Amino acid sequence: MKKISLLALLIVPLIWLSSCKSDDNKKDNETQDSTIVDNTNDQEDVQTFYLVPSPDDVFGFADDKNLQYNAELLNPTENLEKYNDTKSKEFNFGVYSADLAYCAASNKNDETVQYLNVVRELSQDIGLADVFNESLVYRIEHISPEKDSLISLSNDTYFDIIRYLERNDRPSTLATMAAGGWLECMYLVVNQTDYSADNPTIQKIADQKLIVTNLEKFLEQEQDNPNIKAIIDEFQNIFKLYSELEVVETQDNNAPTTDNNETIIVVGGHSKFVISEEQYKNLKKYIIDTRNNLTKNNVSL
Repeated sequence: MKKISLLALLIVPLIWLSSCKSDDNKKDNETQDSTIVDNTNDQEDVQTFYLVPSPDDVFGFADDKNLQYNAELLNPTENLEKYNDTKSKEFNFGVYSADLAYCAASNKNDETVQYLNVVRELSQDIGLADVFNESLVYRIEHISPEKDSLISLSNDTYFDIIRYLERNDRPSTLATMAAGGWLECMYLVVNQTDYSADNPTIQKIADQKLIVTNLEKFLEQEQDNPNIKAIIDEFQNIFKLYSELEVVETQDNNAPTTDNNETIIVVGGHSKFVISEEQYKNLKKYIIDTRNNLTKNNVSL
């Protein structure tokens, strides 16, 4: 029997953003600084625990001076017509959800509404129409241009959909959306980040090893589904590269570490993941190629 926190998992696409917040906000979240992956043997329950960041955590990257709004990085809304099968629709629901968050965090009112409507249309195609009740539709149609309102609406919509999927026992859909959202978030980041050893964003990208481990295991739990198996195959280069990142000792108490038997990875300790310039360049290529393939984009940036 496999047990997993599905509601928390779908926040995985944007969870790295929590570390981009200001020092003032970090103090309020000191009790939330750990993510645990329990890799017990296959005959036992596999339990994965995920941190669910607050809305401020999720959209905190908007304050990062290195990450500016760039509309050219978004998955074009007109690509929606290319997604004719279940895998494409569910995966790109996750992609468009990440784009929606990016627009909301950047205080782009028109774009936020545009991507909300794309998410709404896709949700109807994949059996989530019930989520968009009269109250939610009213909020979309009367959205305020204020940033906090944009963030609140996009976040509430996302969580309503996650809860609906969880209640209706659709883990394969959740896994597919999580993969799409994580990949799009990383795509937005790597296309605005050049390598340097002292770049804090590069460290956040390396620290994604925790999230990638969780994501890979969640997908593997559903790999009997051919759509999930296809996504796992697409992500193999990314999974392999992250598995090869070196762990080094550090004095940073917020860095990730592992326990003695290497079955648990925890954020917080005296070690950190290190990504070399060559590894980063390869990762960037894998992310761009995989994203453009699964979104059916023929784009070279």
